[in-house]
Amino acid sequence: MPRPRLLGPVTPATAGGLLDLCALDPVAGVGLAGQLRRWPTWGSGDVVALGRADSPDGGAWATGSLLPFGLAARPALGHAGASDAQVWALAEHAHRRLTRNGSVYGPAEDVEPVWSALVGLGLASREERWTQPMLVAPHLPGGLARAALDRRPAMRWAAEMLHAATGEETPLVLPASVAMFHDELGYDPTAIGGSYARHVSWLVDSRRTYVVLDDGEGRAPLPGGPRQAAFKADVGALWPAPRGHGGVALLTGVWTREDLRGQGLGSVALAAVVDAVRAEHVGLGGTVSLYVNDYNTAALALYRGLGFERVGTYSTVLL
Repeated sequence: MPRPRLLGPVTPATAGGLLDLCALDPVAGVGLAGQLRRWPTWGSGDVVALGRADSPDGGAWATGSLLPFGLAARPALGHAGASDAQVWALAEHAHRRLTRNGSVYGPAEDVEPVWSALVGLGLASREERWTQPMLVAPHLPGGLARAALDRRPAMRWAAEMLHAATGEETPLVLPASVAMFHDELGYDPTAIGGSYARHVSWLVDSRRTYVVLDDGEGRAPLPGGPRQAAFKADVGALWPAPRGHGGVALLTGVWTREDLRGQGLGSVALAAVVDAVRAEHVGLGGTVSLYVNDYNTAALALYRGLGFERVGTYSTVLL
């Protein structure tokens, strides 16, 4: 008998099996599915399936960073997971492709086995964040912003100013995005090339970056007056219609300017983002999710206050 296939490349034309796998758990799978749907082409080996491409045991995006999904068994969903040999084959494949300042990230149960194999191959981490709660926003009558404003009526201006950023506002968005990235990962992404700035521009052009602009003093800007980014959030991954499910969006890059933190602006603005993403991207019944570091107590309190509920755990290993 022929040996079972351990790993093979996937093309856009053969990505349906991986999308079906992600659809078993669209909230956890939206990261990989969003990558597959974003790019019309990719290089050989950038996307791989463990086992058969049409019915994979697991899969991953492997280009500088590694985003696995489906490696762990999910018995309740009828998924047996990948074998140890398949996980090791993925680690060997990804090891040659991972870059400095890359990462291994995704659902915790999928990151853990492949990271263990990568350590066995001699890879070292810069930082390991194993517990990043995955949260989903509630559905409330009248929308989430309405409920947030009941608690923070003075921030009505922020809810009213929240909008999808325009191309003309990219010069205001980019410094905010860099500040968020530096706060989160500890370095300026624009210092190592232009890819991050291009990514920010792509998010803006795709109407996937939401901002609140102020006058620099925590007030709505006057016409023709100074403007700064007071708040921003991105739709980092998007899946408008998973197989048999409502749309799913994963928010990333949630940031409030430092001088405005603790005043309720972030809570109201994020609530308005959830409403906007449902209205413009995933449908009113769609799911809006995010993940957060377990040590970020302020963010966790903000999300709990808005009624977000935990549905799983992400992990991120920084290289």
